[in-house]
Amino acid sequence: MKNFLNNINKNKKHVSCFLTIALLISLLILTSGTSCSSAQSTTTSLTGETTGSTGPDSSQILNADPLNDGKTISIWDSAQPKDRIFLMESINNFKKINPELSVNARHFRSEEELVDVFSAASISGAGPEIVLAGFDAMKKMAKENILKNLSNEINFNIFLGGLTELSSFDGKKYIIPFSSSDFLVFYYNKDLISEVPANFDDVIARSKELLGGKDPKYGFVINALETDWIVPFIGGYNEWFYEYDSGDINLNSAAMEKTLNFINNIFNVEKIIPANNGYEELNNLFKSGKAAMFINGVGAVDEYKEAGINFGISKIPRNTVTDASPTPMISGLGFMVNSNSSVKSFDTAKKLINFMVSPDVQTSWALNTSSYPAIIGLETDKLSSNDLIYNILLQAKVCRGKPQEEDMQLIRDVLRMNIESVLSGDISPADAKEKMQEDLLKLKSGEVELKDYSTTTINAGSSSTKKDNASSTTNNQ
Repeated sequence: MKNFLNNINKNKKHVSCFLTIALLISLLILTSGTSCSSAQSTTTSLTGETTGSTGPDSSQILNADPLNDGKTISIWDSAQPKDRIFLMESINNFKKINPELSVNARHFRSEEELVDVFSAASISGAGPEIVLAGFDAMKKMAKENILKNLSNEINFNIFLGGLTELSSFDGKKYIIPFSSSDFLVFYYNKDLISEVPANFDDVIARSKELLGGKDPKYGFVINALETDWIVPFIGGYNEWFYEYDSGDINLNSAAMEKTLNFINNIFNVEKIIPANNGYEELNNLFKSGKAAMFINGVGAVDEYKEAGINFGISKIPRNTVTDASPTPMISGLGFMVNSNSSVKSFDTAKKLINFMVSPDVQTSWALNTSSYPAIIGLETDKLSSNDLIYNILLQAKVCRGKPQEEDMQLIRDVLRMNIESVLSGDISPADAKEKMQEDLLKLKSGEVELKDYSTTTINAGSSSTKKDNASSTTNNQ
């Protein structure tokens, strides 16, 4: 009996030791989880009023500490290096005027990594208060129900219309625009163009003059086989191809037929565009002074400055028939708020966001980074004296939101193939618009697969572009 009791006592010691170790491990895991869940950012609405969280998620907390006073928040980003530097400067300026608040920042190498880590953290009840990312990322995360509904937290009328179009998912707004980028503008060589053409009749006339001169040069060039360069003209005919709420795509429209007729006219009738040229060839024509006017991405500004071109920028000339401006697609970055944020930390997050979209910060952003403001009205303020930025802002005001990438890839494939057929005379614009819609439906259903084209990208953060590996324009010049 004595031995039996001794064995029991020994086992009790072992069990006690095991339970102690298990408890310590549990505490370490909880502590680690709490430290990783520092999501800190607080802001007031743009009207200057402090607003609290609304909806059923307002009772959730981000931090396991029930005494969290919301004075420390976190923001995660994957911004480009130049933008990242100024982002940190802006956050530091915010802290100087709000010394009682603290903002922790974490940078990710890619937006994909940022979204994956944030999604996992938020689903587990942690993560930062604020995420700065693109509009496609917002839609992905909104589907996971990890973002706060910001519809009633801000006046979205202060933002560029194209960015506002991208701010909604399922009828609610989950992102507050912060910067704009990735859109087309009209470049012209000041040594060759003394007055910017008002419309495309003027563009064609000036192009003919330059081609017929003693030292022939191309007037206007455009990358016609790339969808991003073509769809702005649909907007110039007062229609559009994309429904933002539903994601419906309509390529079979009167405006599409007119756009295809316009492209065919400048290539095959007026013959002002060089044949068999892709992006790089056209870009080099403009950089070398052999082309006077070129529609290209806003990110090429630094490239042209380095090349020493005496260039200017303007809005794309108006449609001669409708007198409406073509509407390039636009994208950018915006702020999203973690659905786990406590009421107090949400207030702090709104205060920071309000600061970041204020006119002063947005103006400084335009002057110090590779992207542009998200709010309207700055072209009449401090930036009006900067001719390049002033005209870039005018163009941004008439842009439409760039559809999510998975939809754009389908549209690019369909348009690229059919525009090439129009320019080669294999199909009429009227038939092409109907075929494009049929091709789109077949692609979406998986019935057909088109060629694997590498897309030319308009990168506002960089002057680099990927050359289209597909066949170049094959018209009948």
